[in-house]
Amino acid sequence: MTDAPAYPPQPWRLRGTVRTTLWRVPRAALPGPLPAGARPLGWGGSALLATVRAEWQPGGDLAYAELVVAVPVRLGRRIGVTITAAWVDSPASLAGGRALWAIPKRLGRFETAGGRTELFDAQRLVAAFTDRPGRALPLRLPVPLRVLQPDEFGIRITRAAATGRPRLGGPGWEFPADGPLALLAGRRPLFSLTLADAEARFGL
Repeated sequence: MTDAPAYPPQPWRLRGTVRTTLWRVPRAALPGPLPAGARPLGWGGSALLATVRAEWQPGGDLAYAELVVAVPVRLGRRIGVTITAAWVDSPASLAGGRALWAIPKRLGRFETAGGRTELFDAQRLVAAFTDRPGRALPLRLPVPLRVLQPDEFGIRITRAAATGRPRLGGPGWEFPADGPLALLAGRRPLFSLTLADAEARFGL
């Protein structure tokens, strides 16, 4: 008799709040690895980078907090993102993300007090964010997503989709200059969007 897997089968159905911020960074400083043949989206010597803070609540397949760093890319005719780093506070999410989708998740610790959340890995502070509720838009926004991850066999392609009530704006971010996301220290975001009451499916 075999043990049950430590994570749900795909697709995962998740419910919560997702806060996405888009940044402009030097193309030469982008984190990786990216899939072979993938080209980062951007212009000139700059490229785009996304940070995503998600709080997945009970009512879905898993409940956990995460911070994801992703590079928007083009691969042939496909446009998607490659996740270069992710911190989660759930061992089940870590195991499933790596095994099912080749996402390089690692464990982190989220501490929240007074509207400010700090994320720590095993060694140090990774990032801090302060919630800034934005103006709600009177609609429910669908968001399709394609994730392109390099793995030992080439490229693993995963589809996902989410819907939620959009709010303009997102958290205020802070990144230590000596941390793993020092690339973003002191930078101003290009754009932020929050999806409240989000319902997501990952691994379609």
